[in-house]
Amino acid sequence: MDESLVLWGILLTLTALGLWLEHRYRWAARVGASLIILLLAAVCANLGMIPQQSAVYDTIYGPVTSLAIIWLLWGVNLQDIRRVGRSALLAFAIASLGTLVGALLASVIFYSRFGGDTPRLAGSLAASYIGGSLNFVGVGRALNLTDLLFTAATTADNLLTAVWLAVTLTLPSLLRRFYPQAAAPESASLSPLPTTSAIAPLDLAILLSLGMGVLVLATALNRLWPIIPTVVWLTTLSLAMAQFRWMRYLRGTGTLGMFSLNLFFTVIGAGTHLPSLVPVGGEIVLFAATIVLSHGLVTFGVGYLCRLDVELLALASQAAVGGPTTAAAQASGRHQPSLLGVGITLGLLGYGVANYGGLALAALLNRFGLG
Repeated sequence: MDESLVLWGILLTLTALGLWLEHRYRWAARVGASLIILLLAAVCANLGMIPQQSAVYDTIYGPVTSLAIIWLLWGVNLQDIRRVGRSALLAFAIASLGTLVGALLASVIFYSRFGGDTPRLAGSLAASYIGGSLNFVGVGRALNLTDLLFTAATTADNLLTAVWLAVTLTLPSLLRRFYPQAAAPESASLSPLPTTSAIAPLDLAILLSLGMGVLVLATALNRLWPIIPTVVWLTTLSLAMAQFRWMRYLRGTGTLGMFSLNLFFTVIGAGTHLPSLVPVGGEIVLFAATIVLSHGLVTFGVGYLCRLDVELLALASQAAVGGPTTAAAQASGRHQPSLLGVGITLGLLGYGVANYGGLALAALLNRFGLG
């Protein structure tokens, strides 16, 4: 039997298992399917049950990931983003600023270790901690991050993402008495990432053809203007299309986007290869940890000065570091159903801005001689 077919079967099974666990058990709903899928794939990879590299992974990293970005960004309605409220947007802006500050700090501290690769590493991880691992892959590929650093950074990124989810789930209880209690943003009117509507064959055909059309157009525009990476064209075109009213009548964007995203997490998990940290040492983990720690200090420190609710700060932090799926897990795990729609919307916003932020940071570091 073709080994690639077997691997596809295993990856789809891991995806289905993670989604089933999230649906079946309360503890799994608190953790989130994406993180469970990532951990399951990481265990399988490090036990030798699935390969570390495969053409199947390249397919998922390539067109499947690109389509996931397109479909998820089609759920970004700027009207919804305005409705999450100033407090939520301010919290997310502070969280994103914290990531950029951390990436700059890590670049200065570890420049002597990573040299000319520092801007690529900092830009990729900054994109990850503003929009999630999907953006890490997009920016990492756009910046031509070396295979060695890409694999090691993927492992470090996954470790820190899992740790930070545990931190944001527990930190609000410890800090609650120091922060003002603010009313949660109104999320009843939000309609982010619908995943329960039935998908008609016509909807599926339209979504697949439109998605491939955007991917082809973004690739063609990159060939015309190579200075602008494909992922930037992809993001910009998808966000622009999402603002047309007729796009909201298409059923299945959330379902296809979330399925592709969770399949993507199996490949991210398979790339969590602990031995890959040996050639670059523990510095890459410390690099990522510096970014996340700085992100946390800025988020909760500046958020305190701005008198923002600690639950909202934790949600915005998780939306930045992990994306909409872990933001949903954060709201569920903290028993904050009113924040569920807000967290998903902020996570989608992160998908939209992270690529720009990561690439801009890398260009800035190069300009100031850290490349």
